[in-house]
Amino acid sequence: DKPVVASHTTCAALDARPHARSKPDNVIRAIADSGGYIGICCIPRFLRGTGDLPMFLNHIDYVVQKFGVDHVAIGTDIAYSSQNSAAESRKVPRLRRGREEFRSLWPVDEFETNASMDASLAWTNWPLYTVGLVQRGYSDEDIRKIIGGNVMRVAREAMTHNTNRTGR
Repeated sequence: DKPVVASHTTCAALDARPHARSKPDNVIRAIADSGGYIGICCIPRFLRGTGDLPMFLNHIDYVVQKFGVDHVAIGTDIAYSSQNSAAESRKVPRLRRGREEFRSLWPVDEFETNASMDASLAWTNWPLYTVGLVQRGYSDEDIRKIIGGNVMRVAREAMTHNTNRTGR
């Protein structure tokens, strides 16, 4: 009765060997039926194929065509590194000894990425997401939904549910 979100994923149907975090159509359908959305992430190894901006847009197209524009968003997940990345990373507390890092629990992934893929999806190129959607013929209204409107809609709905439940 509340919208479900898969905030950082891709469409399993677009690759013969999808990433472990990619969602199959039946899961995307259940999310769409709940009123939620899937956020397409910009990680080349999740996107598969060419692992670049056009592939990212292919995942958005797939969700729009099969499940509707109200059920897809941009799920950026990570940002491109900058000259300050190492200094910022040092500010993050390290794991306690003996504690397993979450990435070690993921299945082994043989997908190879390259600098071109990573550069194509760098945060500095995020305006190109919108340009790509325009070039693919999306309306301004649909672009607004994809680049943040759907996220805001679901957040408002979740907050309304929470307010009604707590009486605040």
